[in-house]
Amino acid sequence: MNYDYGKIAREVIAAVGGPENIRSAAHCATRLRLIVADRSKADDEKVGEIDAVKGTFFTAGQYQIIFGTGHVNRVYEQITQLGIAETTASEAKEAKMEGKNKIQKAIRTFGDVFVPVIPALVATGLFLGLKGALLNNNFLALFGMTNADIPQSFQVLVEVLSGTTFAFLPAIVCWSTFRVFGGSPVLGLILGLMLVNGALPNAYSVADPSSGVTPLLLFGFIPIVGYQGSILPAFVAGVLGSKLEKNLRKTVPAVFDFMITPFLVLLIMLVLSLLVIGPLLHTLENVLLVIVESALSLPLGLGGLVVGFFWSIITLTGVHHIFNMLEISLLSSTGFNPFNAILCMCGFSSAGVCLAISLKAKKKEIRAIGPSATASALLGIGEPALFGVILRYGLKPFLLSCSINGIAGMIAMLLGMKGTGNGITTIPGMLLYIYSPTQILMYVVLAAAVFATAFSLTWLFAVPPEVMEPDAPKGAKKEEPAPAPFPETLGSVAKGVFVPMERLPDQTFSQGVLGTCCGVTPEEGKVYSPMNGTISQLAETLHAVGIEAGGVELLIHVGVDTVEMKGDGFRSHVKEGQTVKKGDLLLSMDLKKIEAAGHPSTIMVAVTNSDDLASVEASASGMVQPGDPLMHLKP
Repeated sequence: MNYDYGKIAREVIAAVGGPENIRSAAHCATRLRLIVADRSKADDEKVGEIDAVKGTFFTAGQYQIIFGTGHVNRVYEQITQLGIAETTASEAKEAKMEGKNKIQKAIRTFGDVFVPVIPALVATGLFLGLKGALLNNNFLALFGMTNADIPQSFQVLVEVLSGTTFAFLPAIVCWSTFRVFGGSPVLGLILGLMLVNGALPNAYSVADPSSGVTPLLLFGFIPIVGYQGSILPAFVAGVLGSKLEKNLRKTVPAVFDFMITPFLVLLIMLVLSLLVIGPLLHTLENVLLVIVESALSLPLGLGGLVVGFFWSIITLTGVHHIFNMLEISLLSSTGFNPFNAILCMCGFSSAGVCLAISLKAKKKEIRAIGPSATASALLGIGEPALFGVILRYGLKPFLLSCSINGIAGMIAMLLGMKGTGNGITTIPGMLLYIYSPTQILMYVVLAAAVFATAFSLTWLFAVPPEVMEPDAPKGAKKEEPAPAPFPETLGSVAKGVFVPMERLPDQTFSQGVLGTCCGVTPEEGKVYSPMNGTISQLAETLHAVGIEAGGVELLIHVGVDTVEMKGDGFRSHVKEGQTVKKGDLLLSMDLKKIEAAGHPSTIMVAVTNSDDLASVEASASGMVQPGDPLMHLKP
């Protein structure tokens, strides 16, 4: 389908709240990522109606619109040509961390360190797969050859391609850690290379009793070895080294900084790494690997069942980044990655669910985006299927997919499936299993079974009813919701103590200048709608909101002179033009901040056109709960 990407870009900007609401833009393989000033101004429904849009969600501080490969880059080009700035690295990092707690920030940072390492491991995994497939005696026997017939130069080339990444993995990890934590990446690279220097006893040789290689012993009891294939020592050394460097640059005079700082960083961190960090964390790392391997080898494949079932849920929360380190550690220590088999099957499950929904759906939009989202899932990019189709209309398809993922993960562990790399899944992931005829056969059979099962069960039981509703005929007018009736009773807007009009702490309200009113002194920082209606206005400072219904015009004002707080401590849960029901949450506010600013927090409710009504009378007293009768109106 040919799209007008300029038109799409203009519609996106308008639906997200206009250019003034978009701070910057970026994109990945499938999603346009917009950092917005106010999330509530983005109209998800309007965005979803734009051509080529497969879904939207807000995460990591960014409003993300799924277009899929081949489209997102073209939309992004048009967006930037319309004057939207490109997202800088610092803006993206700040947005990712916004609103996250310390644990979430730590996991995100962990991911920032290890995600850039994945491409090197993907390439190495493919090399290992090809090496296992081409240089095994079973394959060579087909040509009347053995490994002894392969030229030494070719074998050396293969060894370089398949062994370098793991041999120098600490250097890569240390470089990435310095980069993320604000140090000089080149110092991290040199420090990491020092940890695997050839002058140190090789860790792999030390681990092999038959090699005769033993660690150096300092003071007779501290073992000193190289850290080939080790992750945690390099990571912690990178964190501490980058912090040391930043502190030294603040204290060392500028004239000596160029020489002294790198010298001290490398000297101190190497000694610390070899004597303290390395011995302690290498032991811890080995313990963790034993735990992980034991969990994955639990009887009846229970480890695969648990990981498979929760993997999609883990992905939604962003905690999946921490698994990168576990996968890398498993690869470096054993050469294999059993996690990958589970994740590959999850991808085939998502593809089957997505295809079933898109083929059975009558809604034109789903029929259009479903096949391309399925293709993306089969190529290892699952977001369009997950967010654009599976999660879009309810949890049933998602939970079915999770269940199939769990069973597939259990079977994969029972079969002993494991890849030679990480970072690629589904159809491309097959390349990680060609090292063994048995492994590739199990992979293909299980993948086909998972895909077919997910498709069949979704087709029979889990297609959302919403996608079975055909689109309205072209040109048909969209049915407008019936207007809200006259509200004879207004409910309390908050939990607290009722305040009659004459006792309100603001003269404008207490003297009835804005119409008959009353108030509530809140005990909780939440404001609820007192009636069914439409949001007619929302103050930029979020301290006041207007609602209209059945000829009644209502103003809800939080506190006295709170406009001076300029929105600090206030949060809106609605936007202008939105239809709300009685009891819906309108605003949240921090009562402690209002008190600290010296403002009364009384919530005042005024019928601003009370002169047009026959009667407006307060009907509450004492303590009130949200929704309790507050005022009675007569037209």
